[in-house]
Amino acid sequence: MERLIQILLGGTGGQGLGLAGAILAQAVAEEEGKNVIETELYGISMRGGMSLAQVMVSSGEVTEIRVTEPDILLAMSQFVADLYIPKTKKNGVILLDATHVGNIPGSEANVFRMPFTEAARSLGNETVANVVALGSISSLTNVVKKQSLVNTLRKRFSSSALEINLKALEVGYAMKPR
Repeated sequence: MERLIQILLGGTGGQGLGLAGAILAQAVAEEEGKNVIETELYGISMRGGMSLAQVMVSSGEVTEIRVTEPDILLAMSQFVADLYIPKTKKNGVILLDATHVGNIPGSEANVFRMPFTEAARSLGNETVANVVALGSISSLTNVVKKQSLVNTLRKRFSSSALEINLKALEVGYAMKPR
């Protein structure tokens, strides 16, 4: 049986986490040939409510449709951090947006506090914080190669949108935890 990797990207509606989950799933499936299921969940109000993207990855059959115990958690809001850090596997990887997550609940996972939103603002576009985070996920885990994300971004975006997203990916990939 092939190992299933459960990834949860969570934050507040409007942060582009559904898009980030779709980009990650597409990169892993199309560029790396793995099996993927990606789902998105939104709170009552999309902008401002909780937003989650769940990505299940395996080289074998994927039979789960919901993340129950993340191997990788991206928390872009305090609410998501409070709710899902305790559920993350003890050998998992947790990436926290330093701008939006101040209190870090106890965990045996590897916790990385990263300035995703701050980095996106420095690029002149806060909305690319999700792609900055994807770059860090690629550099800190083996779930997706950076080139796979680059190829997927090239398929999804054109001209100026592509340029800023490629910059965001590079910034995230090179980012060092705080």
